[in-house]
Amino acid sequence: MARKAGCEHGQMLYAADGYVTAWLMWQLQGDQRAAAAFVGKNAEILTNPLYQDQQVFWETLQ
Repeated sequence: MARKAGCEHGQMLYAADGYVTAWLMWQLQGDQRAAAAFVGKNAEILTNPLYQDQQVFWETLQ
């Protein structure tokens, strides 16, 4: 879960970026490389300054 900084919930539809594609690739295709953006202690979205209120899965990818 993450919220793009400076965007209200209703604005997120118009502020889509590569994370939407990565999430769909992970969820629909099982792409573990795409999942790394969201899963684990070093999930990329945790350090992206364009996002706030990030929460990720802490399990490691196999």
